[in-house]
Amino acid sequence: MKLRTPFTVATIGTCALAAAAVSSPSATADTAVSMSAAKSILWSTAGAPAAPSTPSPTALANNLIFHGGVVEHTPKVFVTYWGTEWKAGFHAGPKNAYSNSSAMNYVNAFFAHVGGSRWNGTQTQYCDNIAPGSTTCSGSPLARYITNPAKVLGGTWVDSTPAPATIVTTGLAENLTNDPIAAEAVKASQHFGYQPDATYFVFTPPGHTATAYGSVYCAYHSEVTNIGGHGIRYSFMPYTPEQGAGCGGNSVNHTNDAFGHGYFDSYSLAGGHEYAEAVTDPDAWPTQDGWNDATTSENGDKCAYFHPANITLGAYYFAVQPMWSNEANSGAGGCAMSRGTGPAPVPSSVP
Repeated sequence: MKLRTPFTVATIGTCALAAAAVSSPSATADTAVSMSAAKSILWSTAGAPAAPSTPSPTALANNLIFHGGVVEHTPKVFVTYWGTEWKAGFHAGPKNAYSNSSAMNYVNAFFAHVGGSRWNGTQTQYCDNIAPGSTTCSGSPLARYITNPAKVLGGTWVDSTPAPATIVTTGLAENLTNDPIAAEAVKASQHFGYQPDATYFVFTPPGHTATAYGSVYCAYHSEVTNIGGHGIRYSFMPYTPEQGAGCGGNSVNHTNDAFGHGYFDSYSLAGGHEYAEAVTDPDAWPTQDGWNDATTSENGDKCAYFHPANITLGAYYFAVQPMWSNEANSGAGGCAMSRGTGPAPVPSSVP
């Protein structure tokens, strides 16, 4: 996803991001943070504010390009549930059928089982330590690939301090005092311990409105730049079920069940989108230097809201979107649910 300086709006189903490489991190996160980076926002199916009428980058069959930065080689996810409601309890959804525990169980199960899956393996074709401008890692003996470890979820934490009732972002780089989500990501990295290949997810409960440019959105990933010389990669997940179909709710599973299939579809759709983008294009300051295409769209952007489907993860199943694979269609690229050079659909219009 992408939202850059100057502000460039991505059309329906896409998001935009400014990314960056930072130097090798120390073992723990610094407490002093200089700046939070631009946000890589996944807009709802209604599109970004003032969305232009030009074709979405989702519709373009151009492959991802390596821009000289880094990837997350051994991906790890740490989840923070921020807000008093996660501990005190809440009920939401049709007939108030879903609780704080329901939401956490769904998210935890997704990240606990996504590692080692064929869907997650789509990202293993990408690497770093190759020539900028490359569209494949094949034939590069020094390439350092993304791996697909069986255990991705590194830990969960309920931070029961109050979350802001309204969370407003410009989408651009901000001072940390104006960016509570970035500040919470720093707090999370201190709680769990800093890891360079980790993405720190921050989830807020229902009733906490998150807007950018006056519009609600589904999620974003970004980076906090530290005075100590390294960045903390993080993702923000508002309570996406409140947006219903706008963020993919019930888009795959049309009937809600006790586990949350249907109602929580947007959690695995948007969460999987952000996770896969953070792995392949993690840096967000000052330039986007991982894997993204000629329009700066990332692997999730190019296939957002396009042919979502359930995948089986252990004893569970979850709604996810395909991710852009440069290998698909014999190297022409396409939206794939797993690795391979075989046929894969390519969007011809915005979702």
